[in-house]
Amino acid sequence: MIPFLFALATSGFAGAADFRTVDEVMARFEKEPEVREVQEMVLQYSKTDPKYVNEWMSASRNAAWLPEISVAYDYDNGYGYDYAYDVNADGELDGSDVDNDHGMSVRAKWRFDRLVMSSDRIRVISESQDIVKLRDKVLEEITRLYFDRRRLQVDVLLAGGGDLKTQIKNEMRLQELTAQIDAYTGGRFSAAINEK
Repeated sequence: MIPFLFALATSGFAGAADFRTVDEVMARFEKEPEVREVQEMVLQYSKTDPKYVNEWMSASRNAAWLPEISVAYDYDNGYGYDYAYDVNADGELDGSDVDNDHGMSVRAKWRFDRLVMSSDRIRVISESQDIVKLRDKVLEEITRLYFDRRRLQVDVLLAGGGDLKTQIKNEMRLQELTAQIDAYTGGRFSAAINEK
């Protein structure tokens, strides 16, 4: 794999003198994902996308419509507990008057007070507030990393390669920033760059 900065610095651009506008500089990065795409990758990977919170809220609201179900089964063989059994003429136990009753009951119980507000719904609301805080932190961090990486790319592009030590330092920093972004996106960032 060709290092990021080496490919960038040696692809026909000598330095700042070759660029006349900001758009020309920024066009060098059009094959990389935009910051909004990277933010979406992070939300998907971290499961902090607002759609997940909305699904949880809906599920907690709809769960109250489901009843608590209880099922009971009863079997009565009619022999009782006194052990007084009749014997027929053949000397066998006479079971002709024995009842074999099977009973089953099903009970459904609704808690309509939970339709208004249930403990599950309160828990989901609390969790969703925590998710919003986490999402804000993650988006802030990924945005910072994204633009730190972009600033480094632009600096290298405009300043030229520099000495070998500086090139290695810049290359390692770029790889570090890329790895950090990949950690937040589950590798989707690098995959998107490689696709383009």
